[in-house]
Amino acid sequence: MEILLSDIEKVANKILLILKENSLKNSKFGNEMIPEQEVIGTICHLYKHYKTASSDRWAGSLRYDVIRMLIRGFDCSHSLCLHVCNESSEFHIYSKKGWISFCPDKDALLVTIGDQMQAWSGGQYKHVIGRPIFKGENHKDGISMAFLYSPPTISKSSNVIKREKTISLGHQAILAILLSLAYYFLVYIYKKF
Repeated sequence: MEILLSDIEKVANKILLILKENSLKNSKFGNEMIPEQEVIGTICHLYKHYKTASSDRWAGSLRYDVIRMLIRGFDCSHSLCLHVCNESSEFHIYSKKGWISFCPDKDALLVTIGDQMQAWSGGQYKHVIGRPIFKGENHKDGISMAFLYSPPTISKSSNVIKREKTISLGHQAILAILLSLAYYFLVYIYKKF
C-alpha cells in the first residue's frame, strides 16, 4: 500500500506541475497554494461496492456528496483526487453546473480537481466530485479507491506562506477593558485638578 501511495503522489505531483505551467498567468497567488490552507498530505478513501446494491443507492450517495459539497464543501480540502476504479461500468462526475457520466477504460486512473486547485487557479479549474458506479450482473463485489492529494505548495521554490496578523477576540476584550479604565482614570484626574 505504501508503494502504491508513493506512486500516486508522484503522479499527482507531476499533474499539478503541468496544471501550474498552464495556469500560472491566471493564478492570483503566484507560485504558492492558497494562504492558510490545511496541509494534509494524501488521504485514501476506500469504497466497497456490493453486487446487490441498487443504482438508486449509489445515486442517493452521490446526491448526498453533492449536497454536502454545495453546502459546506468537501470534508477534506484537497488539490486533486485520483480515482482507482478497476473495471467500473460508469463514472459519475458532478460539479456545480451539473452531471457528467462516462465509461472509463479498464485500469484507468481518473483525476478530478479539488477545492484548493480551484481557489489557486482563480476559478480556471473547477472543483468536482467523482464516483465510480458498478452496474450489471458481471460485476462482483469490489473496492474502488480515491486518493485525496494536498501538497504543501505547488512550487518547490516557495517555502514561506505569509499570514495576516490578527488580534484574537480575548486580546481585543482585554484591550477594551484597559482603555476604558485608562479613560475613567484620566477623567478622574481631570476633575480632581
